[in-house]
Amino acid sequence: MRSLAARLALAFSLLVLPLGALFVWGALDAARRYHQEIAQNQYRGLAANLLHKSPNLMVGDERAGALDALAAELAMTNPGVEVYLLDAEGRIVGASPPMDALVRKRVDLRPLERFVRGEGRGPLLGDDPKRLGGRQVFSAAPVPGGGWIYVLLSDQALDSVAEAVAGSTVLRLAFWAGLGLVLLAALVAAGTAWGLTRRLTALEAAMERFDPAAEAGPPDPPAGERDEIDRLHARFAELAARVRALLASEREADRHRRELVAGVSHDLRTPLAVLSGYLETLEHERDRLGEDEQTRYLAAARAQAERLGRMIDDLFALARLESGAWPFRPEPLALAELVQDVALEWKPRFGAAGVELELPPPPGPVEVRADAGLVERALVNLLANALAHTPAGGRVRVEVGEEPGRAWVAVADSGPGIAPEDLPRLFERAYNKRAGGSGLGLAIAQQAARLHGGRIEVESFPGRGSRFVLHLPTEAAQAR
Repeated sequence: MRSLAARLALAFSLLVLPLGALFVWGALDAARRYHQEIAQNQYRGLAANLLHKSPNLMVGDERAGALDALAAELAMTNPGVEVYLLDAEGRIVGASPPMDALVRKRVDLRPLERFVRGEGRGPLLGDDPKRLGGRQVFSAAPVPGGGWIYVLLSDQALDSVAEAVAGSTVLRLAFWAGLGLVLLAALVAAGTAWGLTRRLTALEAAMERFDPAAEAGPPDPPAGERDEIDRLHARFAELAARVRALLASEREADRHRRELVAGVSHDLRTPLAVLSGYLETLEHERDRLGEDEQTRYLAAARAQAERLGRMIDDLFALARLESGAWPFRPEPLALAELVQDVALEWKPRFGAAGVELELPPPPGPVEVRADAGLVERALVNLLANALAHTPAGGRVRVEVGEEPGRAWVAVADSGPGIAPEDLPRLFERAYNKRAGGSGLGLAIAQQAARLHGGRIEVESFPGRGSRFVLHLPTEAAQAR
């Protein structure tokens, strides 16, 4: 029985059937006690009436004859009634049944005393002298001078409830109605189990059909979370959506990796081919080349080698940043001083390209906690990007500022700007390639900013230039 619905139905049935049996037993026991109580109330004064009618029951010479007369008279009205005469200690001194048929010679007087006082609720049971351990409803009365008259109301029609059920149409109907209710409860239990597991079965089928690579997702969960099953369905839908999103992201990342490998392979091939060409020319044409030409060829080969080195360095730097393998060592850093040092180092390059580099004084000391080498690399990449996109006669402005919780460095150029459709992919690897570069500079700068808990934002005004802003949390903000 592997089905959860079948197991639940069986569990409910096993719970309902004993409860039904307990209910039937309780009903029959209540009926028995009810009959006993009616009989005892009906014959409550029987013993006192017998004593009043035969006051000489306890007289030794007349005892046997009086008991025989009473027995003969009671046999005509109720053959199950038995009369016993007890002394003050409860010993049986006379009985309507034969004395040799009695298995008890003494009767407990405490129920008799409670009967006379009218104590107790429900039927009072007394000892049955003819059955060891047997108890019956009774009527009792004290005999003046000591002793008791004890009458057992052992009506055979009341002894067996099963016989009463067999002989009563109403009780038979009640019995079959109870049995029908038990069966109905079992059917309800089976239906409830099926209803509880139906949605679980549907969810199981949805999970089996779920294919992360398929276009269609799992079935939507029911509107509103009514119970735990609906919440489980909703959590599965959320998990499936996250799995699809992760797979889509992985596919996109894989596409970017393939594009990067293809682009880097192409870019590496170009300087390698140029470098190889210059070296082959020097090797085969050395005797026919003048000293100036050899020097020029060597300088060109060295430039291509440096370009190749920068590209490889950028590629490995980005890979280490994205994989978390970069040795990140944050420390207190004066950001304004670092920006000024980097700008002064690059000022000759800007001057050689005919681009003016502006560096207004910062508003004050700007303190951050950062990896100095990583921040410097991000600043260098932003300056290199600005220089590459600014024509001769243009200018690049570098500013440093601080706001509550963050410091920022802005690099604004007067170049042609960036097309709006290119802005979303500006920081993707190898998307911003241009002659002489690896196309990884902005991606490295963005990863460096994110590693510090910051970011790089860009504003562009086509035809008027672009503005890149590096945001870093201040030392106080990082401490918080």
